[in-house]
Amino acid sequence: MSLDNERTTVTSRSRGGTTRMLLPLVVARVVNRLGGFSMGFLGARLSVDLGAPMSLVGPVLAIFGLCTIPSRVLGGVLAHRIGSRRTLVVGLLACALAQAVVALAGSVATVVLGAVLLGLAQEIIEPATQGFVAEQVPAERRASGFALLSAAMSVAGVLAGAVAGLVAPFGVAWLFGVDAITSPAAAAVVAVLLVDVRPPREPGRSWRRSLSPRLLAWTGVGAVYGTLVMVVVFFFPLAVVRAGHPTAYAGWLLAVVAGFAVLAQRAVAHLETRVRPALLLVAGYVVLAGGLALWATGTVTGLLVGATLEGASGSLLLGTQQAVAAGMARPGDEAAVMTTYGLSWGVAAVLAPLVGAPLLERGPQLLWGAAAALAGLLAAGHLAAHLAGRVRGGRSRVRAVAQ
Repeated sequence: MSLDNERTTVTSRSRGGTTRMLLPLVVARVVNRLGGFSMGFLGARLSVDLGAPMSLVGPVLAIFGLCTIPSRVLGGVLAHRIGSRRTLVVGLLACALAQAVVALAGSVATVVLGAVLLGLAQEIIEPATQGFVAEQVPAERRASGFALLSAAMSVAGVLAGAVAGLVAPFGVAWLFGVDAITSPAAAAVVAVLLVDVRPPREPGRSWRRSLSPRLLAWTGVGAVYGTLVMVVVFFFPLAVVRAGHPTAYAGWLLAVVAGFAVLAQRAVAHLETRVRPALLLVAGYVVLAGGLALWATGTVTGLLVGATLEGASGSLLLGTQQAVAAGMARPGDEAAVMTTYGLSWGVAAVLAPLVGAPLLERGPQLLWGAAAALAGLLAAGHLAAHLAGRVRGGRSRVRAVAQ
């Protein structure tokens, strides 16, 4: 798929307007993000705290991922029917309830119940968040809108990683307890500050239009990338422990990931007006492959340097992919389009534990080595698509001149 025509121009003036428009949403997501590292420790909650074997951890995480698919659809329907503000409040409060169940659980069975509830609640807020950006920010400013949200959450991610590093020594359950507190706080911010956005009343037609072959193909590409991300989310803390390091190391390393995502945002803001999205994606996957390969070494240095590269890759990849998807929406279809594209993350959340758990059981080196190879293949695929698009464009121009 060629992205050559998906170019975005962002001026400093438009960035200022975008910032003011999205500020309440950004504040709410930042507050929620402060406790948001707990999901990555769900496997550790089962394995480290309660002694569950990896043969059980993988299927439980897959069930969690499967539950995020109807959660995403529910979030999209609610965003159409009741607006972004109410949908965000409902989703955040539902997450708080599920996090509390996981935090207070004293048995594997109760944690599994909490994981199911968390999966059903986890993605409700995403269509409302992404749809709000797509609906309220003009197309030429959309990339900066997604970048602003991503950068702000990365800043909060630095603090959240520090919180995880400080709290993890007291037990993984405490991480879920922190998240159970920050989610209602974020819901309060949304309820008070966010201006409600009423969607157009054509949900059925919007959903049908969102199922275009181009968007479905892009959603499939997103699912492959999402699988890599969810492997990191689900298994990085466990892989750090398997490599012989304390659990707290994972929290501090995730803070490094988030910190370098923030630093990389400035480079992305500079490059997005000069470099085609396809080439940004190629660069992002090359950087990601390098970071994952360093994680495969298992050394403190490899984990640290790999964390810097993994964080930088997220800034290059995530916002670019979301902006391309949002650009496929007609006016009024933004929430439906972003919900459809967002299903890639639900698919990824199912695939990641089914693939990642068996690989991690054979060692972190195999897990991260395989992930690095997949990132390299994605880089090659996007580069090939970009070059093919340029060749087709050149032939079209030659035919036009000849005529």
